[in-house]
Amino acid sequence: MKREDILRKLGSRKFWACITAVIVSLVAFTKATPETTERVVALVGAIGGLCVYMLSEGMADSKNEDVTNIIKTDDFKPGE
Repeated sequence: MKREDILRKLGSRKFWACITAVIVSLVAFTKATPETTERVVALVGAIGGLCVYMLSEGMADSKNEDVTNIIKTDDFKPGE
């Protein structure tokens, strides 16, 4: 698996929803109190949200703006 694939998966909301579901299931399996379950869900949600934000910002910052895609008004002629 390439680095880009791993980063894309870590930045996926579906991935974090899956991780949260697995962790909540494990917490429920151990018969933890509802308060403990809420805290675990909050922690996983916070970490997942932070990872998605950081990876999204990193990908946005790493993309170069291609100035060749700028359309000039001189390129348009009336009637075309």
